[in-house]
Amino acid sequence: MKKQFIKIVLVLFVGIFTFSCSDLDDNEEVGTVSLENIIQKESELFDLIERVAETDDEDEITCIKFIYSFTMLEFDADLMVVNQYTVSSDPDFSAILENIPDGNSIGINFPIQSILESGEEFLIQNKDELKQAIDDCIEAQQEEIIGECNLIFQECVWIVSHDDETEDIYENAVFDVADNGTFQFYNNGELHEGTWIFYFIEDELHVNITFEEEGITADDWNFDWKVVSFTDEVMQFENNGVSFTLTKECDDNYCTQLIFEECETTVGAEISEFVFENYIPCILQIEDLATLTDDDSIAFYETQQDADAETNPLSQTSYQNIQQEQTMYVRVNYGISGEFFIIPIIIISTAC
Repeated sequence: MKKQFIKIVLVLFVGIFTFSCSDLDDNEEVGTVSLENIIQKESELFDLIERVAETDDEDEITCIKFIYSFTMLEFDADLMVVNQYTVSSDPDFSAILENIPDGNSIGINFPIQSILESGEEFLIQNKDELKQAIDDCIEAQQEEIIGECNLIFQECVWIVSHDDETEDIYENAVFDVADNGTFQFYNNGELHEGTWIFYFIEDELHVNITFEEEGITADDWNFDWKVVSFTDEVMQFENNGVSFTLTKECDDNYCTQLIFEECETTVGAEISEFVFENYIPCILQIEDLATLTDDDSIAFYETQQDADAETNPLSQTSYQNIQQEQTMYVRVNYGISGEFFIIPIIIISTAC
């Protein structure tokens, strides 16, 4: 029954703004309409309809869909017709609604009625019932989004990217979110923990992020963020002119910390095979180092002394650990600039 109800509301606006007086003569006297059949510019229902008109199809958050073209009348404070509009698109409708002066209204013909597939009559008799129908649709859509929120965080992480290309402090940072809303946030190899909570303010989806420890990361993220767009693959957060895009990653193609685990080659041996060349992209990303060119080099060593002296480099395609948990040293040389970096990493042999 609920699905049938929603289907009806999807097409309500075919007739809502279509009037029998669509060909008005300039000299013709037009009668007033009932107060209960107008939506004033300052009303909550007008604001809701305006937001629906401004919502792109791809990001629609209500189940109302305007079907164009239609004719809409505007009334002044004395409930006299002052304008007639032919509306042909969402942008057109949004622009018209935005320019309705304060104190003026738009009219609706009631009742709005239809027969459901079940044979039951569907009836809206006034603007209060119309608002309730719209609110019910929003609630149904919210329930669908909430269900998606509960599913999409399972077994996946969210990779952060800056919408401002001049910023990169959190580029490729990772939100690893548990089912209960707690998360581990990895940025440049550092782990931060916190919580996020999703909720609606009217028909707007928001996320409130809280990091447990004070610091720069908490200062940058501890806000109420408006979710500008939301799909099961991408979310965009915005607060006070700052925005981030989060992209879901479910295939382990991401980096969190400079800790690399491999399964034991033999059960209980605590010995594994490590392929260091597979870790290079992650090391460069977490350390925020430039991509290597033909002029540059990278090598792996068992000790800090070997890395300093560039002696006894290890094979990057096959290495067996000598301790169950072992610290290794990576030396990155940039040939043109002459810069070099020595980076400790941890390798762990684990039982799988």
